[in-house]
Amino acid sequence: MKRQKISESEGTLDDFIDKLVSSPIQNPKSIKLELLEEETNNETVFNVLIEIFSKTMKYLYGDRNGRVELDELGEEELSKMSKYFASFGFQLFVDIVEGQNRHKTSYGKDEEAPIKADQLKAHCLRLQTPKNLYVFYFDVLNS
Repeated sequence: MKRQKISESEGTLDDFIDKLVSSPIQNPKSIKLELLEEETNNETVFNVLIEIFSKTMKYLYGDRNGRVELDELGEEELSKMSKYFASFGFQLFVDIVEGQNRHKTSYGKDEEAPIKADQLKAHCLRLQTPKNLYVFYFDVLNS
């Protein structure tokens, strides 16, 4: 499996996203995303991944103003996003807490292992819509 290397010197994050979504989804870990430097901390990695996530969602599912209606997205769209992230070596997790019922649906989560503070997946983005609470977080793809 050939790895495609994309680094800052080869373009911006927007260039990376354009390349990512303009071609078919690649195999897991087939694209190398060089972040800022070798000693990048989890908070910085999280912020870069959130930026990629936000811009990719707007590109694929946004209206003409770039607004994404999260409540209108289904398993197919979230699965597609998960495959994009896997292509450059990350897992995307999405927890959806529905309204006041606190019924939780998770995408991309295989286990209920405790999350430690020093892990990438300890950082999350919470977005509240009129219907649901969405929690997005990431981890390094191991397999």
